[in-house]
Amino acid sequence: MSGSTVSNSSYSEYPEFYTQTVTFLVDGCLFRISREPLEAESTVFRDMFLLPQGESGTVEGQNDTCPVVLRGVSKKEFESLLRALMYRQHGTNRGSDLDYDQWVSVLKLSTMWEFTGLRNAAIRYLDHPLRPLDPISKVELALQYNIEEWLLPALLVLARRSAPISIEEGRRIGFENALKLASVREKFRLETVVEQFTCTYYPGALHRYNTQYLVVGDRDQKAENLDYTLFIRKAFDL
Repeated sequence: MSGSTVSNSSYSEYPEFYTQTVTFLVDGCLFRISREPLEAESTVFRDMFLLPQGESGTVEGQNDTCPVVLRGVSKKEFESLLRALMYRQHGTNRGSDLDYDQWVSVLKLSTMWEFTGLRNAAIRYLDHPLRPLDPISKVELALQYNIEEWLLPALLVLARRSAPISIEEGRRIGFENALKLASVREKFRLETVVEQFTCTYYPGALHRYNTQYLVVGDRDQKAENLDYTLFIRKAFDL
């Protein structure tokens, strides 16, 4: 290989193997990566790279001194997204190396930046049949990241279960949603009590009558088999 210096002004760029990179500044850390997977999978980044550059000669993201600054994103979140993205691009299954919190980060950023394929991958990994999510986690993530296919089934499980919604669960899904769910699943019941008394005027004669009391009752086990779908749809406007 020759060590001479040449000018590249007269050379063409081979499209498949001439990688354009972009530098990001995230949470005080620089990331320099290929633009191609970002352009291929995210409409947000694709549109960003198509924006005309200024006349200053400095292209944002071209080098470490002028990176694209991503605010409101942590270094760990961005790293998780890139790992999942690169594994997909290179056809590997190493995405399974990511843990739950990392996949939640992938879900968050893929939703925010419109990585449709990566978002779908995160949804599949987070609720894999071999490690299904608990219903509170599913409701929490479904509400936060607009996963419509998770919301109704998870709410139905919570409506049917015997245990009431706890304070901690209410905090996680939002107390307004917890109250909506309680309105579907919790109930008072009318209990009929047969009372009797002995008439003083006719010794030995018993009189019976029925009285209804409004009481707080334990949840009937039959409630676990009821279909609350219509009530859930109405309460949550689904």
